[in-house]
Amino acid sequence: MKTIARWCCTLAVLALAGPAVAEQAPPPPLLGDYITDSRALYPLRVGDWEAVGEKRYEQQELGVSVRYQDTRKPDRWMDLYLYPAGTLFDPAFAQVFQHGVDEITHIARERKAGDVRLGQTRVFATAPTAGEGMLGDLALKARSFVMEMPMRDKRYRSALAMTVRDLYFIKVRYSVEADGVSDEDVQRQAEAFLAGFAADVRVLNTGRCRQVLQVRPMPAGGARPPDVLASSNDGREDEMWIFDDAVYLRPAVIARSEQADRLQSEAQSIRNVLRGRCVSAEAMEIVVPDGMREIRFEYRLPDADSDGSTPRLRSPRSGVG
Repeated sequence: MKTIARWCCTLAVLALAGPAVAEQAPPPPLLGDYITDSRALYPLRVGDWEAVGEKRYEQQELGVSVRYQDTRKPDRWMDLYLYPAGTLFDPAFAQVFQHGVDEITHIARERKAGDVRLGQTRVFATAPTAGEGMLGDLALKARSFVMEMPMRDKRYRSALAMTVRDLYFIKVRYSVEADGVSDEDVQRQAEAFLAGFAADVRVLNTGRCRQVLQVRPMPAGGARPPDVLASSNDGREDEMWIFDDAVYLRPAVIARSEQADRLQSEAQSIRNVLRGRCVSAEAMEIVVPDGMREIRFEYRLPDADSDGSTPRLRSPRSGVG
């Protein structure tokens, strides 16, 4: 915490570098070699909600959905969607969420079955992710939305809740008959479910998203390269220039191995926050704990003779459905 506080107060590590990354640099490729494999371990029970079915979508960008049923009221269920997101900061995520809200609202109004009443969009708390304190305003915030809509001669309250964990979107849809429940009831239940799921789910990724930073010397009297991912300790002896695959330190610092190792570790943490933490292929092989279910994703570039329009997802299905 002392190191983080020093960064936040005196270095502006990511508050300055982050917007430049978000606005200027194109997003890294999600498929192909950026993520080659993902392994998701998700809970079969979240509070009073129990998983009763899983659906794997043919289009790899749609991921998987899991239906959870309320063990106290079997006529109620939530649908949870887990699908690839890549690296996102909060301003971009806010736009993605609003697009989802607009899409749901458009579909409801297209039915022309009656008035659609829009409720509140709000931010809500979930368990913090590793390193998000370094991002400041760029740190991604979970969001939810509620609306009331007609459907099949009845009125329903429907909530959407959404966040991101380890390069994957987590989205919850929950609808229940409007009689006897309020907007707050429905929105709060969706938020609590998503927060519980996000706290338990574990997603492991491997591919080019995994980069072990190499330590390299800063050029004598050289200017900072324009494509730097982030920098810290600007103008000081322990200044760092952080790239996707390397951290540049002053030669005198590199000669002090203990200090160089510490700075390399700090730079690695910053890089992982900005680009997504990934693991080695060996680290993907872990035992599935009791009460969890596994599903694997495999992303590959299309064959050379393919037009690339329909990349295939070839991993086997594993789940409750």
